Amino acid sequence: MATLVLTSATTLQGTAWTGTAPGPANPTVSGTISSSTDWSDHIKQVSINLARANVDFTNFGAGGFVENKPGLANMDVTVSFFNDFAAANIDATFGPAAIAGTLLYFDFKPTSASRAATNPSYVCALYIASYPPLGAQVGGAAETQIGFMLAGKYARLTS
Repeated sequence: MATLVLTSATTLQGTAWTGTAPGPANPTVSGTISSSTDWSDHIKQVSINLARANVDFTNFGAGGFVENKPGLANMDVTVSFFNDFAAANIDATFGPAAIAGTLLYFDFKPTSASRAATNPSYVCALYIASYPPLGAQVGGAAETQIGFMLAGKYARLTS
């Protein structure tokens, strides 16, 4: 079994996409973010939660057991950033996007290498669900933990 210590995970973000973008009404996702920003040097932690709702199909023929089938898919993402208030940086990018409800494209990879079967990209279109601009203690690093909500289809790309 292969194991991995995350040391060079990458997170790219942009507001435009070349190819068929992830998000609303796009059945087949391909391509990549255009004019992306690599936030990897500001990120402490990323959590991607892929989930699928359960739809109850329990009936009298189920023999006393609950029967479920997979329903709608969803994803939520939480990214812990070391905040930076400089121009074109964390707060200047995500603060206005949170206020305006701007659609953001993301590409998350386990390593900085190119997409491959062993280094997949999780690509998605997200809106900011929560943005606390500042969280720190005296003498501590300025951090912000931004919560994102899915805008539509996400994909796992390997090429």
